[in-house]
Amino acid sequence: MLKFLNNFITFDYYKCQQCGICKPICSTKAISYTLLPNGLQNISIDSDKCIWCKKCVNACPANKESLYTNYFEEFPNKRYFLGYNKDNSLRRESSSGGVCKTLIIEGLKSGLVDGVYSLKCSTQYPYAEGAFYTRENIPAYTEIPNSVYHSVMACLNFTAIQRCDKLMIVGTACQLRALEKVVKNKCNTLIKVCIFCKQQKTLDSTRFLAKVMGTKIPENLNFSTCYRGTGWPGIVRVNESELPWNRAAQIPFGRRLWTVPGCDVCGDSFGTECGADISLMDPWEIRQQNDLGETLITAHTEKGLQLLQTIPNLVLEAKTYQEVKPALSLKDVWRKQQLVPFFRGKDCDKEIMKAGKKERQQRKWLQLIVERLPRMPFIFYRALCKFPDLRNRILK
Repeated sequence: MLKFLNNFITFDYYKCQQCGICKPICSTKAISYTLLPNGLQNISIDSDKCIWCKKCVNACPANKESLYTNYFEEFPNKRYFLGYNKDNSLRRESSSGGVCKTLIIEGLKSGLVDGVYSLKCSTQYPYAEGAFYTRENIPAYTEIPNSVYHSVMACLNFTAIQRCDKLMIVGTACQLRALEKVVKNKCNTLIKVCIFCKQQKTLDSTRFLAKVMGTKIPENLNFSTCYRGTGWPGIVRVNESELPWNRAAQIPFGRRLWTVPGCDVCGDSFGTECGADISLMDPWEIRQQNDLGETLITAHTEKGLQLLQTIPNLVLEAKTYQEVKPALSLKDVWRKQQLVPFFRGKDCDKEIMKAGKKERQQRKWLQLIVERLPRMPFIFYRALCKFPDLRNRILK
């Protein structure tokens, strides 16, 4: 998080959402990044080069504060679908049925959008980077990464975005918020697709999974990884070892370990605060493990709904709010929103303060236990997940 304070641009690591917007937006190249051992970037500002234009501060999504008033009010009235690519091979090998890739590729092929800013696979850590696609530069399905569960500074290449009529941007809420401010004059119509996100992960999460699988991530970060694909919820693969994703997600995601610090100050999991037209998420609780996969889609706007219904090769199964409600994690998102003031250092009531402190303590001791015991039988980790979640017991 960058702020203008006492005539200087200052950086707060614990509120940084690692979006990558600040470095390319700086016209004097005063901002530099240093890779930390946990896979995140530390941000430095050269005061000799800085001209205090505040472009970086204005673009920084962590500066957007919200009370999330009436956040859930319209959810019963939204349109919901289970979606997937009609090609079973693509559906199986992509994350959650391949809806995100289908929107990007088929949207460009059919002319429903003229440009898309999303991710592409890369050959070095973090093995994904921001990319601008056009109708003359349509990626293959294999060129777009599946889900990525270590932090990617997705906005770092936003300067590649060219002027176009209809532009689609794809990312988490913080990435969309950052991108919206720099692309609004580059298109006539902007379509925002939000990847549902309660927590991005540091590389320490993948390090733990590698140890569980009996492999490791070398210090030079030269390793291969694949998150998701091969059915739903799929697998995670590090080097030549793999693990079913429903097992892999239990500790890191179930108990919110190794979370990017800046994720604690964002409660906009669906992207509605930044005007998302569509949200994409996993159908946990409402779908069983299967060989193909599907995505739970929320259409927030008529513009998003129209795009979904006209994209070629996208199969949509309409669902009611009551049918999908268990998968939406609304209570969990609400709890996360309640703790945002605590993690921002604001004055909180006693219940929020207590829940925030317990959340920090729980993460600390759980990470300490599992990092020291990475090769235990899975029943051990399953047992850890059965212990009461301190945050949830307080924020009922």
